[in-house]
Amino acid sequence: MDGFSNAEEAVESEFEKRFAAIERLAGISAITLLTAATWLAWPALSSAMNGGALFSGLGHSFIILIWGVIVQDLGIQDARARSRVGAASSIAWLPISIMAIPWLFSTLDQLVGGIFLLVVASCLFYWGREILSGGLDVMRFRAVMGFLGVVLAASITSAGMEPGKVGYSQIALCGIALLLVLKDWFGEDGDRRERKGFDTRLNALELRMLELKSSGAAVDQAASLVMTAREEGHRDPEYGNRLLDEAEEDIERSLSLADDVEAIRADALSSVENAEDIAPIVKRPRKAFDMAEREVDLGSLREGEALYRQAKKRAGEIIEWWEKAEKAITTASRLLGEEKNPPNDLPELLLDAKKKLAAEQPKKAFEFAIVIPDQLSASEAAGEVAEEALIEATRQLKGVDGIDKHELEERLTKAKDALDTGDNSSAKGLADGVVREINAEREAMDDVRRALRQKVHLISRWQEREDATDWDERLSEIEDAADNLQWTHAATLLERLTKDLDKVGKDSDEAGELLEFVQDEWRVLRNQCEAGSIKVDDDERHSAEEAIALAIEAHSAGRIDEALEALGLADGFMEKLRRRI
Repeated sequence: MDGFSNAEEAVESEFEKRFAAIERLAGISAITLLTAATWLAWPALSSAMNGGALFSGLGHSFIILIWGVIVQDLGIQDARARSRVGAASSIAWLPISIMAIPWLFSTLDQLVGGIFLLVVASCLFYWGREILSGGLDVMRFRAVMGFLGVVLAASITSAGMEPGKVGYSQIALCGIALLLVLKDWFGEDGDRRERKGFDTRLNALELRMLELKSSGAAVDQAASLVMTAREEGHRDPEYGNRLLDEAEEDIERSLSLADDVEAIRADALSSVENAEDIAPIVKRPRKAFDMAEREVDLGSLREGEALYRQAKKRAGEIIEWWEKAEKAITTASRLLGEEKNPPNDLPELLLDAKKKLAAEQPKKAFEFAIVIPDQLSASEAAGEVAEEALIEATRQLKGVDGIDKHELEERLTKAKDALDTGDNSSAKGLADGVVREINAEREAMDDVRRALRQKVHLISRWQEREDATDWDERLSEIEDAADNLQWTHAATLLERLTKDLDKVGKDSDEAGELLEFVQDEWRVLRNQCEAGSIKVDDDERHSAEEAIALAIEAHSAGRIDEALEALGLADGFMEKLRRRI
């Protein structure tokens, strides 16, 4: 198994090696036989070259040459090659035996050769019958091949028959071979007994079916199985017996179902007639019943039973639900006709109920129609709620001042239109939205007005910064939005402004604390520089003071990033001064 990824590859490789070895052996055998045939034919060929007869003494050589061609099929394991080998063996064993018999009554060396030929003929006889064994067709093919061998042996015997024991032995052997051929042709095959039993069963079953048909029993399906068994059973008795078993089972089942089906039919017919009395226009129950009748007439009792039950089920639905569905549809139609502005989905629902009733589905039609009165009642209650919400929204809109009412009035108009058309949910939603918008505008107006009253405090938080102009512009935008009564927008701008101010203030406080710390450190370090003879004109001391001064200036102007950068430079110069001290 080494060197292979799985067992299949290893088996395939081993098979290829062995097949190649068999092919080499077959090739070597063929070459050997051809060489032997040439050696055996050499005296005759030499005599022909000296003026003798060409075909005198070449018979044995021709046989060896033919077998040299056939022997190459011995290494091939397919059915066609085995058939050729078996046919050749069945033909060749008798002529070889006939040619060997005269040598058995001659000199010692010829006796040995004759014995070898008889051994070869025996092997051919055995393997010919072993390979060509099986069913009736194979045996008859073997008989035909054997008969060809008998004809060839008889021609050899008649051409050179010798008087005495040799001739009688050859004739006796041909007679025995002919008896074997007749036995193969007319003899029993392996399935004869099974075939005979199948014929007996088939005839008995056909007779029983005729009796059942004469009494009116439905056995058509079993008859189909028996017909198939008659066509296929003689070739394959086992398959034919299985078909006969199925046919017998179907007959027994049909007979046991016959009484039950008749009772089911009567029950189904009664239900169908009752359904037609209630609703003369219905057709589906009668259609299913007619289909069941057709199946029963054809012998399919199972299918007929199922269709009878289906017809009864359809009729039962008509009997139970048809009147209820008609009443529910009538009531729903009357209520919708009395309603001035019914919801848009209810007429469609009523139409679907009528379609279901026309399709002979009364249960679904009833389920669709019965909910319409409840939905109308719910719609009326929803209409009252929506009307109250609209009144409340109108009242609040009239009582509020200082906000832009144009858009809210348009939304109220849309709410009134929706209420008039029966769209109560949309009307209520629009009215509630107007109320929420009024409340939001009021809250935003109060917040903005309160902040603008403290405008001076806001301005003081950025007036010393270099970007004070930008903050002033943002405050102006808030004032413009308030002047235009856009309170929600102004509140949003105000919230953004205060958040940005808080963030900037927080960053400024953190930078201021860092600046105070650096200044305190510088005071201590500056005294140490004086004591260490590092004067004011020193470059590093001068750079540190300059960086601190820039940080103070940037922090005062609100440039926090620039102040932090300057503090970083100052810290670097201070560290250098500490190392010098």
